[in-house]
Amino acid sequence: MGSATSAETNEAGDVGSMGVGVVTAFGHRLQGRLPRDPGSASLRRATRAAIVIPAAFAFSKIALGDVQVTTFVAFGCFALLVMSDFGGPRRSRAAAYLTMTAVGAALVTLGTIASPVAWVAALIMFLVGFCIQFSGVFGGYVSAGQTALLLSFVLAVSVPAPVGAIGSRLSGWLIAGAVSTLAGVFFWPRFERLALRSKAADACRALAALVKVQREAPQDSAGVEAAAREAVAGLKRQYAATPKRPAGPTRRDRAFVEMLSLLERALAFATGYFRPQPGWLHPCIKEGNELAAYVVRTFQGSADVLAGGAPPDLRALDAARLAHRQALDRWAEQALRTGTATEDVLAGLDADHGLRVISYVALAIGANSVISAGGEVGDGVPLPAGTPLEGRTRPLIRIARTVGAQLTPSSAVLHQSLRVGIGLGLAVLLARLLRLDHAFWVVLGTLSVLRSNAFGTGRTTLQALMGTVIGFAVGAVFTVLVGATSPVLWIALPVAVFLATYAAGAIGFMVGQAAFTVLVIILFNLISPIGWRVGLARIEDVAVGVGISIVTALLLWPRGARGELVTTLARLYRATAAFLAGSFDRVLEAESSQDVAAARRLAVRARDRAGEAFGQFLNERGSKPLDPENAAFLLAAGTNAIIVGDLLNVVADMGYQTDGASNGASDLLAQTQLMLAGFLRLADRLESTPSALLSGARVSDATLREVALSWLSRWRDGLAEARPAIATVIAGEWIKQLGELETDLDGPVAQATEVARVPWWR
Repeated sequence: MGSATSAETNEAGDVGSMGVGVVTAFGHRLQGRLPRDPGSASLRRATRAAIVIPAAFAFSKIALGDVQVTTFVAFGCFALLVMSDFGGPRRSRAAAYLTMTAVGAALVTLGTIASPVAWVAALIMFLVGFCIQFSGVFGGYVSAGQTALLLSFVLAVSVPAPVGAIGSRLSGWLIAGAVSTLAGVFFWPRFERLALRSKAADACRALAALVKVQREAPQDSAGVEAAAREAVAGLKRQYAATPKRPAGPTRRDRAFVEMLSLLERALAFATGYFRPQPGWLHPCIKEGNELAAYVVRTFQGSADVLAGGAPPDLRALDAARLAHRQALDRWAEQALRTGTATEDVLAGLDADHGLRVISYVALAIGANSVISAGGEVGDGVPLPAGTPLEGRTRPLIRIARTVGAQLTPSSAVLHQSLRVGIGLGLAVLLARLLRLDHAFWVVLGTLSVLRSNAFGTGRTTLQALMGTVIGFAVGAVFTVLVGATSPVLWIALPVAVFLATYAAGAIGFMVGQAAFTVLVIILFNLISPIGWRVGLARIEDVAVGVGISIVTALLLWPRGARGELVTTLARLYRATAAFLAGSFDRVLEAESSQDVAAARRLAVRARDRAGEAFGQFLNERGSKPLDPENAAFLLAAGTNAIIVGDLLNVVADMGYQTDGASNGASDLLAQTQLMLAGFLRLADRLESTPSALLSGARVSDATLREVALSWLSRWRDGLAEARPAIATVIAGEWIKQLGELETDLDGPVAQATEVARVPWWR
């Protein structure tokens, strides 16, 4: 189945070109040595913190003179401005800061109440740590505020204080919240979501240009294809670099995330499975060109609505899809009756299959772009599968499903939440039992280095200790030279805040630890002058904290994110195979859609779990024996297969089904089973489970082609109706594509299987 360049070569030109080359080469070398700071996000955050935090600290220290207030003002501002730094529009940003201030105030109160009794403090720390870490599954502002909320509670519960201290602590935290809100909203803000929407609009426009050139002049599509790849890649980079990503349970956030995934799938279909081939002859030229034009307009309209313009006309696209489907059926029927060879009819149907697939994805992208921009799709437009539905209870349903999907023994989110909760609880308990003077640093040290596996924790431990020792050495020398009560400390405070903030985000963890240690020495000497000894105490406390991190990581799922990723990918392939089985049965055996809907929900849940594990894999410190590109392909393959199931159900809903009774349908069902067995074999390999399925059995392109030609012949001879014949052709094309996908997965699965066998300490 089927720019003009100059030709001048004078000496001045040569010298000029040479100079440009030297400057360019030097620029590339310099760029490789400069800190990584996309969009100057770390520079903005560090500059703002260096101005605001010392000012707030000076006010509380000089005007209020309360140690508790001053401590919570300093670390509260650092938590909210540095560790959180909420993005988004000003109104949403202000709401996020105020909400986190209110929640943090409740945690400060709870932590202070629990602090006098060691075992109570440890138990509450476990519960709070687990809940806050688990809440990160909702993404967005919730994920961005995790560390700030943890720090507010850690500071309150680690330092024992009577109930009477709640007022002073709350005052300090609320002052920090008010100052941070004003600074975050009005002082050099960076609107990440606007930049993200702009990148998404660029990707939509690039795909519009690609579809247009592929339809009109496919031989000239190389440059446009490269531009589309770069636009989608730029969107992915922007999304990864956005601190506050739209990934929460609200309808708009879910629609935006769904749109991002669909843009990747549209690019994959247009440049991979359905790239126009030389010699393709498109039937239904008029209707096909009209459908392609509406696809282009939909992509362009999606870009416009993301930029605040008018939405795409989705009704027109849906009508064009229907008109093209009907015209394609009429063309095939007329061609067969007038003696056109079945091979040529099959080639014509295959030539326009890709356009129909991309038009469906464009419809889904258009619907999600409208919803993510705050609009409504309107009546009369069939919402593609996966489009968030409206309704007051929908966010609650999505929250319940999100939480339920992660409350399973195999959930990477559950694992990490338990690690954080247990690690922080142990840190609080040991620090109190050992009567350490600065228990806060023990817990903070645990939080800083607790990672997904023992090996990653070991690497982070060395970095944390080395950074702390370096920072202690610098801070100790500085305090010895200038004195613990010197006014120079006030001059050095903004510099220390800037370095601690900028280094953590743009340079690296170890440098950030060193800068933060220097900041701690300066702050505590300004609050209660004791010289360099505070730095020595921090080294001791961080050593205890990182020891707890290692023990926790060793005892709880030491395989790390790579093991979790491989396991969740295996479950994704099994769930996807079940969904595909039901979807093909709807087309080939006219089965009910009820069970298929349930299978799709399970497949999407498995995809979300694998996505969470993939995110943890990318964020995990340490070496990555599994190539991230291969890991991304393994995940994308499952997502592609789910879209295939969606398209099959669209076909079935339009009435393109067979009854499964004929020999041709039986042969196609047998090929479907071979394809599904291939996905199950991949899952068995990922889990290192002996498979009872035949390893050499593969989908036969020849059989699929024979079945399709046979049905077209029966249609020509009046032995079959049009829709069952078309259903067979469409199903056969998807079986072929999925069989090729399984072949492409062999190499990445083999690498992932080997990686899963590597011991955690290697």
